Formats: sequence, structure tokens, C-alpha cells
Amino acid sequence: MSGAHKIRVAVNGYGVIGKRVAAAVARQSDMVLVGIGDVTADWRLRDAARRGFSLYGVTAGHSEAMLKAGLAPAGVLADLIGAADIIVDCTPKHVGAANAALYRQAGKPFIVQGGEKHEATGHSFVAEAR
Repeated sequence: MSGAHKIRVAVNGYGVIGKRVAAAVARQSDMVLVGIGDVTADWRLRDAARRGFSLYGVTAGHSEAMLKAGLAPAGVLADLIGAADIIVDCTPKHVGAANAALYRQAGKPFIVQGGEKHEATGHSFVAEAR
């Protein structure tokens, strides 16, 4: 996709779903993964750093914990949101619904994973049919 704008995608939450979403985004020719937001500084974030993904603590305290764990956070969640065209929220159930207010306040489109109710966004998608 030479010369065209690549969609800048942020992934908030690097657990079971977030790891897969980040890997998929990183493989797309029309997207760029701007970073991963998370509240941990464990092996999952070390894996993300090893893959070359930029890390962001959800709060300054989370970024500080990342630093203490030997990771190099690029900032906090607000910075990640600011750098993205769209956010894919892969945080646990109910956390994504609460985060929706942050994304709306920033004027950023977002996708909420993790089993949130329809009311969280006013939209729903299910990839399973019987």
C-alpha cells in the first residue's frame, strides 16, 4: 500500500484476544499497530516488546511498573489513543464498556471485544451462526 495512509490501530489489552488482534493488525498491509495498552508488566508484555510492539501503561502507575520490570513504555493510554485512528479494546468484560467513554471523549472510533452488551456501543456483531 505505497503512498496511501495506513490505518493506525491501537490495541488496549494484551490478553487472549488482544494478542491475536495485535498479531493480525501487524500483518495487514493497510494498517499499522501503533501500540498496546495494558495494566500488567508480565511475560505477555515482554512478548509484545520482543515483537517490536510499542507499550503503553493504562495509567502512569502502570507505565512505572513496566519500567521497573525492564520494559520501555512509550506513554500512557491517553497517548496511545491520541496516536491511533481506531482503538480495538480487548480488555476484560465490563472494562471495555467503561473505556468507551474515553474513546468517545477523544473522538476516536473503537471496537469493543470481550463480551460487552449491545448497550456499550449500540452495535453488535456475532461471527457464529447455526
